[in-house]
Amino acid sequence: MIKSKLELGKINGDIYVLIEKKDIKNVHLKVFRDLSVKLSVPNKVPDDWIISFLEKKKEWINKQIFKYKQSSGSNNMVYLKNGCSIQMLGKDFRIYIKSGKKKIVKEEKKLIIYLEDVSDLETATKIFDDWWKKESKILYEVKVKEFYNSIFKKYKINIPTIQIRKMKTMWGNCCPQKSLITLNNYLFKANTLGIEYVIMHEMAHLLYPKHNENFYSFMTIHMPDWKERKQILDLDVVQGV
Repeated sequence: MIKSKLELGKINGDIYVLIEKKDIKNVHLKVFRDLSVKLSVPNKVPDDWIISFLEKKKEWINKQIFKYKQSSGSNNMVYLKNGCSIQMLGKDFRIYIKSGKKKIVKEEKKLIIYLEDVSDLETATKIFDDWWKKESKILYEVKVKEFYNSIFKKYKINIPTIQIRKMKTMWGNCCPQKSLITLNNYLFKANTLGIEYVIMHEMAHLLYPKHNENFYSFMTIHMPDWKERKQILDLDVVQGV
């Protein structure tokens, strides 16, 4: 991988785009919520084309970075703060920290964190992180069970174990040998359609470890709209083209 400097102007200044040449057919440009930018291109794409492409995409990159800077989502902060916003299940929630016994209450557009010392943002963040992981895992395991019973059980494979961790560039990962699926901690930000797509994608790897014709045929048969789901997921949670 190499880095290319890109001048975005007075507001966002200069950034470095991580460029990766790999065995792919299409070009993928992504701006992540940590404000990093990555461009993946086919191996044979010349360097001058890459420079020209990034220049054409400067305005789009600027907009995405500015959008993320305007947002006060928790994954760009060390600790939560009262009144910050978080994306969950495709919707925006406002977080409020109030005095009371340790717990989190979810309302229509609000998440209320109760703790004894409302100024203890470190504890508030830990309570939230634990709650987020627990709630997301409950949903993921329900979806895995649904897909397993309706699609995968007949293939005589074990239902996979789900684990959650923070990943920068992947929504999920599958280890067929261990029947283990790892999902990105931030996947819970996506709407249900996007979550279902990622889970189906990783479960399909239990049968087809590689991204080959059989894998994509399987995906299309059992989730005909998987491409549309993937596109919505990328646009809503990780901006990319």
